[in-house]
Amino acid sequence: MRQTCRSGLTEAALDPLESIARHDRALAACNALIDKGGLAGDALAAALLDRADLLAPGTGAIYTRALADYARAIALAPTLAVAFWKRGKAHLFYMRDLPRALSDLDTAIRLDPAQAEFLVTRASIQASLGEADKALADLDRAVALAPGLEKARTVRGLTYFNRGDTARAIADFSEAIRLAPESDANYRFRAAARHAAKDEDGARADEAKAEELSARDAGKPAGVTRP
Repeated sequence: MRQTCRSGLTEAALDPLESIARHDRALAACNALIDKGGLAGDALAAALLDRADLLAPGTGAIYTRALADYARAIALAPTLAVAFWKRGKAHLFYMRDLPRALSDLDTAIRLDPAQAEFLVTRASIQASLGEADKALADLDRAVALAPGLEKARTVRGLTYFNRGDTARAIADFSEAIRLAPESDANYRFRAAARHAAKDEDGARADEAKAEELSARDAGKPAGVTRP
């Protein structure tokens, strides 16, 4: 049941109906663990965090339930850095509450400063708040801690691009592509940067590669569109 609870947090299935079914199975398993599983302490906190992550993308009462689960988990494990990171990401969804997101990430990083993922998340918040210099400082730290973390390169590339530094943006997107060659998003980002740099041939090549990868993921030949 524990594994089923966590399974809803893995990569979503391509079939939307299967994604919904997987989410519902995971949520039911989490509910059973929390309400009837006799869990306590760190084990209960972990299950609460899993359920909160399943609920966090929702709105209204669903989002309120997610926040309640994060709060319970933090009360049970107040020094668990990942709990603050997860709640901060929930606040970041749809730009719902950037100041609270930043506060949670500050706490997560204070508790565990060696986690590159935390730094990348805080950098995303800082960039959204118009604090590009702080974001780049966090991203530089993240890259130093985890040179193979593709997300750090992608977010840093976007931050450079948004401040008009296309050369550094292209360099970061290129490294992100090397680290994750099957991701179409980084080709699209590099295409935009190459357009800005007046490299139209390079931009078109990146756009074609992004379309190819996207079509492959969708299970249809590149260039084929539905009527």
